[in-house]
Amino acid sequence: MILDFFIHKLTEENLPEINKDKCINCFDKKLECNLCQEVCPENAIQFKNKNVVFNEKLCTKCGVCKAKCPTQAIKLKGIGEDNIFNQVGEKKNLVFSCSIEGGEGNLNISCLNALHPEFISALFILYQNKKFYFNLSKCAKCKVGYTDSFFRDALNKAVDFTKALGIETDYEIYTEEKELFNLLNEGISRRDLFRLVKIESGNVVLKTINTVIDVEDTQLPIRKTLLESMDNIVLEAAKNSNDTFWEYWDVNSECDGCGKCVEACPGKAWNIQKTDTKIKLYHNPENCYKCGLCERACTKKAITKKSKEHVNSLEFKLKREINLYTCKICNKKFVSNSQDNEVCDICRKKELLRKNLLASFD
Repeated sequence: MILDFFIHKLTEENLPEINKDKCINCFDKKLECNLCQEVCPENAIQFKNKNVVFNEKLCTKCGVCKAKCPTQAIKLKGIGEDNIFNQVGEKKNLVFSCSIEGGEGNLNISCLNALHPEFISALFILYQNKKFYFNLSKCAKCKVGYTDSFFRDALNKAVDFTKALGIETDYEIYTEEKELFNLLNEGISRRDLFRLVKIESGNVVLKTINTVIDVEDTQLPIRKTLLESMDNIVLEAAKNSNDTFWEYWDVNSECDGCGKCVEACPGKAWNIQKTDTKIKLYHNPENCYKCGLCERACTKKAITKKSKEHVNSLEFKLKREINLYTCKICNKKFVSNSQDNEVCDICRKKELLRKNLLASFD
């Protein structure tokens, strides 16, 4: 507990930051996403000119906004995810608790509501042979008003996701700390004790250096962590039709290859390739955050949700292939929307306008 308190104090000056390359507000000026503001228990988030602003005096660095951001655009150091990921393999009993309120546990995060469902899923996949314990004893009496509703929602999503992959998760929720006594007092040998102390010390030193000397962003990338955890096991149904965290899309014949979906996507899930004869549009679910900005940006209404899709891997998959033709008048490449593949729409309109003008003079 002293160690967690020390680490928390070292990192408490680090306010959340917004990655503008992923924030929905920055990507679409007509669309407002205020989910981070809605979930903040301290009302520490405001919007100024579509930019998210964190109030230094009110923000407790709990990490709830980070966990609830739909595009994982919020960055916040020191909430405990990287410590958990580094230490979880060395623990006999996995007891998760909060460090802000001082809950008893051997794997602590600032607040249990800061546990991202994709992060929990990754742990469930990697350590499916272990049982998980969550200490919620401080939630009901939390001084700053946290509840356990966000955590339970994240937990349920993680359970549903891993269940769809054929993994049955073993976990238990505790609301009384006295029930955790035997779990936290693990009997280990002297050799194991020194080994754990050595590993723990290494993690503390690394964490302290990264906190005080901010030389690079060492945050744990949540989506990447989940995908890598899925690569470590053989799953016939993995990456198959589970759309809990990402979306599968269909692209119909109305698509003209304009590329607006590519420009609108904060996760870079869409990719477009052009040759002299074709336009190919690809989509990669592993980069998709289900924000729906691509569907909104498509003026042709060519992008629609697809509930299930059988794929061998989460990689870029061809969604639309469009033939390009050369206009016999202007010699430019164009996409044909009619049976006339010889003249582009612009030249066709010019010809029609020229005929109408000539007819008016007759």
